[in-house]
This record gives sequence, C-alpha cells and structure tokens, in this order.
Amino acid sequence: MTKMRMRQVLMVLFLFLPPALTAPLAAQDEPVIRRGTGTILGTVLAGDTGEPLASIAVELLFAADSAAIAQTLTNAEGAFRFSLVAEGDYLLRIVSIGYGTVMTERFELADDEMRNLGDLRLPVEAVTLDAIEVSSERTAVTFEADRTSYNMGVMPGTEGATVTETFQSIPELEVDINGQVTLRGSTPAIYINGRRAPMTGEALTIFLEQFPADYLTKIEVIDNPSARYDAEGSGGIINLVMKEGVELGMSGSVFANAGTRGQYGAGGRGTMQRGDWTLNGGGFLRLSDSESSNYNLRQNLLADPAFLRQDSWSDRSGLSSNADMEIRFEPREDMQISLEGSLSGSGNDSDGLTTTTHLDELQEQLLIYDRLRASDSRNLSGDVALAFEYETESDREFQAELQYSRGSQHGDSRDEITMQSEFDDDSALIPAELTIEDEDESEHEVSLGADYTHPWGEDGRIELGFQSELQTSDNARLIRLIDDPQGAPDGLLTDRGFDQQQVTSAVYTTLQRQFGDFGVQVGLRAEQFDLDFELPGGESFEREYTNLFPSANVSYRLESGQQIRLSYSRRIGQPGASVLNPTNLSTDPLNRRVGNPDIEPQFTHSFTMNASWSGSLGNLRLSPYYRKTTNDWAQLTTVDENGISTQTYENLVSQQSYGASLTYSLRQRDGWGGNISLSGARNIRDASNLGERYSGSSLRWSSRANLSARVTEALSAEGNFGYTPPSDMPQGRSDAQYRGDVGLRYRMLDGRGSLRLSIQDPFGLRKTSSRMQDVAYIMIGRSQESTRSAQLSVSYTLGGGGRMRRGGGGGGDGVGRGGDR
Repeated sequence: MTKMRMRQVLMVLFLFLPPALTAPLAAQDEPVIRRGTGTILGTVLAGDTGEPLASIAVELLFAADSAAIAQTLTNAEGAFRFSLVAEGDYLLRIVSIGYGTVMTERFELADDEMRNLGDLRLPVEAVTLDAIEVSSERTAVTFEADRTSYNMGVMPGTEGATVTETFQSIPELEVDINGQVTLRGSTPAIYINGRRAPMTGEALTIFLEQFPADYLTKIEVIDNPSARYDAEGSGGIINLVMKEGVELGMSGSVFANAGTRGQYGAGGRGTMQRGDWTLNGGGFLRLSDSESSNYNLRQNLLADPAFLRQDSWSDRSGLSSNADMEIRFEPREDMQISLEGSLSGSGNDSDGLTTTTHLDELQEQLLIYDRLRASDSRNLSGDVALAFEYETESDREFQAELQYSRGSQHGDSRDEITMQSEFDDDSALIPAELTIEDEDESEHEVSLGADYTHPWGEDGRIELGFQSELQTSDNARLIRLIDDPQGAPDGLLTDRGFDQQQVTSAVYTTLQRQFGDFGVQVGLRAEQFDLDFELPGGESFEREYTNLFPSANVSYRLESGQQIRLSYSRRIGQPGASVLNPTNLSTDPLNRRVGNPDIEPQFTHSFTMNASWSGSLGNLRLSPYYRKTTNDWAQLTTVDENGISTQTYENLVSQQSYGASLTYSLRQRDGWGGNISLSGARNIRDASNLGERYSGSSLRWSSRANLSARVTEALSAEGNFGYTPPSDMPQGRSDAQYRGDVGLRYRMLDGRGSLRLSIQDPFGLRKTSSRMQDVAYIMIGRSQESTRSAQLSVSYTLGGGGRMRRGGGGGGDGVGRGGDR
C-alpha cells in the first residue's frame, strides 16, 4: 500500500521546529486597522450586575454597509481598543450569545481623535447608554475581505430550520431535490468551525438535512479559498460557524419541533465556564419520514425491447443524532489548549416497489414484473481533535492540531420479484428472483497540521503551514443472486467491494498586506497525493502526483460604503471511490452503474469579482465570475445492442463557465427586510475527445427572493421563493424547477423564546423532470419527493454573558482554528 516517505517526515520537522522555538510573550490586545490616526475604546459591562465582561468579541464595522473590518476581545477589565483607525463613520457589533448580538448607533471619528464610548452595558432589552444606543438589530449579510457571511437568526426562514433548508435561502447556493448543494454549478467543501466535515457523500447529505440551523451563528461562503486551505474541490468552501461559548456561569439553548410528515426533533446546547476552564457541548435527536416517486421511460433506438418503462415508489423513515463536546483550557492569556470531539449517527429503513414494463414498437406489453425492495442502513462517524494555540504580543501566532476521525456504515437490502406477467420470452433481461445485498464499510483518517503567522510591517502578515493526512477505506459489498430460491438457496455470491488508502501532504505560505484602501493577499500551496485502490480479485491501480495551487485576493474600498474584491484560485477535484470503482454496483441487469479507473483529476481556474454598493435603502452586490475546468467529469449513459444501459464517468477536454449574480438586500425598515437575486451563466463544453455530439453550450439563469415582515412587535412573517428555468446537459435537458416556503415566527418571554410555524412547499412544486437523448436511446424521467409539510418549532435561550473563542471561525483570512482542518 502507500508508503510514508522520508522526505515527508523531514518536511514536517522543518516546518514545525521554527515556530516552536519562538520565545513566549504577552497577548496582543490592540488590532491594527487600515492606517489612520484615530483611536476607539470603551468598556463592556454586564447589564444586570455592572461587572466587566472579559473575552467579549467586539467588531468594528463601516457604518455605510456594516462590513466588518477589525475584531478584538475585551480584557479582564472588559476594556477594548482599536488603534490607527482612519477618519470615517463606524458602528460596533458586540458578539455576546447570552445577551444576543448587539450593535451601537453610527458614530463619527475624526483624524487624531480618541473616541471613548464609555461603559457599554449589555442588557437583554435595548437601552440608551452614554449617547450610544444598543439595539438587537443585525444585518443579515456581511460582505467581508475574502468571504460573504450570512448571520443566522436575522435571515428570513432560518430559525427552526435545518442547515439544508437554510442553504436554500442563500443566493449563491443551489440545493436540488436530493439535498445536494452547489455553488455556481460546482460542489463546495463543507466545513464546520474551520474543519472539513467528518462525513462525506450520503452521510453528509443526511447530516445537513437534520442539523438544526439554530446551532449556528453564521454561514460563510468562500468563493476562492486562499492557499492555506485544502485544494480539494472546485466549488469553494461553505463554513458552518457554531455558536460560541460563554464567559460567566452557564448558558445555552433548547429546542423541539414536530411536523406533519412524521418529523420530530429535540436538542440543546450548553456552556459552563469556571476560571481557566470552559466546557461547551450540545446534541440533537431527530426522526424523519419521506416518500418519493419516480417515472422513467426509455426508447431504445437500436435494440429490443423498443420501450422500457419503470415506475417506482419508496418510503424511507430515519433516526439521526449528533453530539459534540469541547473542553478548553487557558492557562494564561496568550495560550489556549482544547480537546474537541463529536459523534454523529443515523439509521434509515426503506420500503419500495418498482414496476418494470417491456413494450414493443407499438407500446404493446411484452413483459411486466414487480420488484419489492426492503433495506436498512446504519451510519456512525466521529472525530476528536487536540489543538494548541499560542500568540505573542508581537503579533506572532502558532497553532497546531492533531485530529482523528472514524466512520462506519452498514447496510443490507432484499429485492424480490413478487409478480411477473410474461407475454414474450425475454428472461435474459429479468433480474434474479431474489437478490440479497450486504455492505460494510469503515473509514479512518488521521491528520497533523501547524500554522505559524509572523507580522509583516504594521499592516501585513506572513503565514507558513503544513498538513499531512492519511485516509483509509475498507468496503465489503457482498451480493447474492438467487434465480430459484427453492432449488438453489446459495445462489451466486460476488464481492464488489474495494480497499482504498491515500496520503496527502501539503506545505503552504500566504502573504497579506494593506496599502491604504488596497488589500492584497497572495499564496502558494504545494500538495503531494498518493492513492492505492484495490479490488477483491487482486486488481489494483495507483495514483501519485504533486501539484502547485496559487491563490490571490485583491480588495479596494471606495467611498460611501463601496468596495470591490477580486480573487483567483486553482483547485483540484479528486475522483472518489464511486467514480473510480469499475465494478457494477447495480443489481438490475437492464441498468448498470460502473466507475472508471482511468478518470484523471480535474483542475479548475476560478476568477471572481465582488462589488458592493451601500445606501440608505440597502445593499446592491454584483458578482461576475469565470471558471475553466480541464479534465472535467461527465456522467454519461450509453445503451448497447442488447438494450442494457451503462452509466459511467468520462473526462472532458474542458468546461468553461462565465456568469454573474446580482443581489439586492433591503435594509431593515419598519420591520420589512429581505433580498432578491438574479443569476445567469453560460457554460461551454469541449468534449471533442468523446465525440462532437457531447460538446456544446448552454445558458442557465435563476432567481431567488427571501422576504420578512414584522406584523407586530412579536410576530413576523417570512417567505423564501426560487425559480430555475430549463437548462441543457451533456446528453439532454432538465426542466424548470420551482420552490416556495413560508412561515410565521412569534417571539416571547422577553425575546428568549421563539415559536415558529413553517410551511414547506405548500403548492407541491418541488419536482424534477428531464429528457435525455443519444444515438441509441431517448429517455424521459420525472421524480418527486414529499417535501410538502407544516412544522412547528419552539426554542428557548438560557444564561448570561457571551464570549467568542480566539480561534473561532470569524472573518479575516482564517476559517476557525487551524484553517482547513
């Protein structure tokens, strides 16, 4: 299998030792902002006791557009300071979970002025303090230096919703009927608090469909990640930032919900802090039930039967759960040690029926059979991470993290032909009378990484880091085909599993500098990748290569809240087991599904511009982009002379996409708010290596709207709507898609409690249909899932003052502690 080479060990030692020899100094408490001569300071106190609140996150924002430009933490006396601030209008946002996130009124700062905002008390309700009014109003969207942040609890339709449902409210993201999320046509990597999610594939989809958005403080969308992040994935990064801990006493929240489709859930989060120790954790449990139906009609142009029709129905019920815990120890102000762990599990039981009909040229029935399917699956995944963080008063910072993840999956199914009416002999295309399938898979991952940050002048920094990661997967997939259960109980047994092991080692550096209103960040990442893939029969293949991944980010701030950001990154898409495995994973002889071991990685060059204009009525955002992917993958379906279809993957020469999205966010006024966006893109496929019929171009656009309205002081209404018109694919065309969800939210108990009624897909619009065509077939497909439902959710927030962790996934260059880990 894969070898850990000596040069990788030397690389780890070379990068790890220099920062480890850095002399300890005190922690930084005065962040440097774009060059100016002003100073802003103040003190944060508890509203009920008047005691100073330490380690409270204070953010400095431009008043014109509420864009965050700097962040600091209060010291032991609750004091904070921003130095070298340029002349202008500003706001302060104070992040405090127990009291809620609060924001000051706009204030002006002149050159050479020292503006003391005095004592800022954090009450549960808004009050006026020293001419600075503190209110609970927040902006839903924050346009930051290298990402766009969406704040939970402010966006319409997020309270009481799941993460997948919240994704549907973000203009840049699209979510299909199967829960798959894409960012401008590509699949993004999902991170949680700055680390890649410990599960993948279907397990990750289920997790996001069940995970409550109430656990999050914001969702960050990073179009072009810098070199410090893992280069895997052409669709950027979506980082889920969990709610932070508290500083004093105990705090937390609880929730419960119930819906008309048999979905029930409950959970909570809590934090306890005593001295230098903090304990933070939470969990949830959720039941779900869904029904889906599919229709597929295929006309074989070169084979018999002339028509093949399949009608299917399934009912799936599931139970999912998650628990996480963090123990954090801060022996001194400049040092932090934490141990974090999480455990996620899910189980699903499914019953389904598929009716297959063979038809002749006149669509007269030749053969009909029903195939009854019963299956269940169990997934369990967990991870544990030990992290160390050290920061000096000279602005040097060192972080290291060791992480271990493990996952297991077990599934079994039974397919049985329960009815057959044969009008003509076509037995070769009939599945086995009884098919029994059993699958067990285990995955292990261990990673070690470190980052060292060194100041570069007054307005810059240099960052060095490394990461090494080992992943193993062992899959045993046993399929037994029994044509005559009475006469041959053993049948034909085959093993269609695989063993996979991969090692990824990377070193990277980024340089960031501010030149007045200009901000520049450049980086370079070098990755070495080794893969071994082995099949049960002894067949195996290897992949080994080294690649460079540059990144660049340039931002410029204009007057009156206008700003522009240009970014570039090179990314890679590694084919997974489902893409590579050449074994047929289908038990239907009419429809084969196989991977392609010759698939090469895809490389993407991505260019993005974000321009923002803010005014009294709201914010207007224009985001044009260009993306070119070489060796792009296409999922193609062919039909042979026997009428058997084969679905597999092939590399294309390239695929280019250029387009733009225009989003208008209405500033909250008289209780009304929301945003509306329009996106359009042109895709150009070069598939000349496969045949000119697969090449072509298409125009795709979509529109979204998220609206909220305050009916009374306590009651508000919400609505999310979307439309995607028909679009072309390599072998056909997909039809238009519609989405519409509405809800009511009632705040009670001094704002700590919330009652929400949400109605998903009230008009039954969530369905998909498509038409595919090639030289050997024409195929029409339709599918619909039971998303139409009503759900009632209740939540309650407990406790007092809040804090934000030093490494918490806020703005700036880093996403959480340890960057991409």
